[in-house]
Amino acid sequence: MKNKMENNQSNKKIFIYLLIMFFAFFIGTSIFLILNNKPQPPSEKETATAPTVIPPAEVKSTEGALSLILDQEDKTSFPKDKEITINLEADSMEKNISGYDVVISYDPLAFEFVKATSLLTDFNIYSYKKESYLAFVGTKTLQSQAPSVFDKTKIMSLIFRPLKAGQFDFVLKPVINKDNTNFITDETETLNPALNELKVEIY
Repeated sequence: MKNKMENNQSNKKIFIYLLIMFFAFFIGTSIFLILNNKPQPPSEKETATAPTVIPPAEVKSTEGALSLILDQEDKTSFPKDKEITINLEADSMEKNISGYDVVISYDPLAFEFVKATSLLTDFNIYSYKKESYLAFVGTKTLQSQAPSVFDKTKIMSLIFRPLKAGQFDFVLKPVINKDNTNFITDETETLNPALNELKVEIY
């Protein structure tokens, strides 16, 4: 009888131990699952922002040339009481031109723009005076059938009246705002000519 009671107590102890181990295993497994499911903070590699790739600015290739040239090519200095004449010389690289656009920046406080005149009988010129630059549009007349290939050809004459003494620049610009400098061929091709700037001294 005594042995039977001891066996029962031993069995109860084993059962309790097994029960404790089961609960311990259950709790441990639950904690493990909770920790694994917890959102992990992003690593430094994940949080690092990828560098922004800035595409290089588009560089337009030039074809042909436009140059500002003083009417008196041997002079760069002029008295303030005399108007100065600047010619626009063009080279279209053997392309037949049907129109052109020109943008010239200058100091409107130093010069008053007087007028622009076409030096080609079959081209008309339209002038637009802006705040700090001049825009011109040259269009070939519909009646003209002769080709217009520019080879260091003077196509336009500009007259300015000096307002004060000093050294100043007249600069052909490829673009200002929505105004551009270019040639338009008879095949509606747009050419971007090489451009120059002109320095003038007024005394």
